[in-house]
Amino acid sequence: MQVSENLSSDVANTVADIMPMGHICVCYLSGDKQLAQKAIEEVSEFEYKITCVEFPDEVMCNDESALDIVNGDDDVRLFLGVGGREIASLLCKACKKRPLTYALVTNSPFLYGVGYALKGGQAPIKLLIDKCGKDGFGDYAKCVGAILAHRVSLWEKKYIYYMTGIQQYASLKSEQDLLDNVIGDGQMSDTARLFDGMLAYAKLHDEPYKSSAEILAELIEHVNLTSDRGESMLLTGIALVKYFKAVMSIDEYSLITPADVSSRCRALAKILGADVSDFIGMVKDRKFQGKWLYIHCEYRRDLLKEIEELDAKLLNIIKSAKRFMPDVGYHLGDDYDCNSIIQLIYNLSPIVHECSPIAMADALLGE
Repeated sequence: MQVSENLSSDVANTVADIMPMGHICVCYLSGDKQLAQKAIEEVSEFEYKITCVEFPDEVMCNDESALDIVNGDDDVRLFLGVGGREIASLLCKACKKRPLTYALVTNSPFLYGVGYALKGGQAPIKLLIDKCGKDGFGDYAKCVGAILAHRVSLWEKKYIYYMTGIQQYASLKSEQDLLDNVIGDGQMSDTARLFDGMLAYAKLHDEPYKSSAEILAELIEHVNLTSDRGESMLLTGIALVKYFKAVMSIDEYSLITPADVSSRCRALAKILGADVSDFIGMVKDRKFQGKWLYIHCEYRRDLLKEIEELDAKLLNIIKSAKRFMPDVGYHLGDDYDCNSIIQLIYNLSPIVHECSPIAMADALLGE
């Protein structure tokens, strides 16, 4: 990952490092055509064959759309994506079907909720961020949402580490400290601080499990509350802070056998229009351990204090995100705690980590 001060030259060097000559396919949205031309202007001086795949700005990021990349000329040896989340998603899908590498160019500070899946399979071999364009985008609201959701994910990860006996606290603390420094008191209006924080965390971030925040953000988009990943992460972060605080605030409770999750599976299937057997299969092998409830009891107060500290910053965080939005976020309305999100969280336990507080809440009965 590199912040580029001379984009066309850095793209040329990146391509030359990968292959001395050959066929390059450049993929971009219509709205990013100017950036795409800037990215390839110096490459055009060399002996490369260059073709382009231009997608409409409203393209759906699905397997069908990705076929425009998959079905490109047989002699293509490198894909160059220019743009943001949409192009990153399409290339990730396409390169699973057509096993070629791709590089990515963006001038947005929003790195797909921190990191374009920079770790793991189908990640770009190089990510170039155009320094000249980083201050000209309204994507900092998305950055605020992403940072909040990832901070909540780290809180959940700590809880799961306690429950399962994982001892990687030093690495976890370094991630938390980095995001806490970016969040500060919640007034996240410094674009340079946001940009540098996103970049630093993208390099550091390596998620070994799919967090409840990531799952909920995808579901919020699925039920059409928003199609914007930054906004879905903002809504997710706010909702989960409130929910986790409520769960951890129960100081007197009975230990019960975990609730029958089949009702939650049916509810999820109805919400998502999916087959209930898909969700039943995810939970049939779970082995609830009574000791988890006692571990929960031991760490509850410390974890509650931490989530309360984040909750106290939410108002400033929400204001910061809205100030970056062209419409100052009026379109979000009361979505922060709308019934749709509440219903999603209530029925989320079958598809989150079995030790997530969302799953553990099934076994906690307040007195």
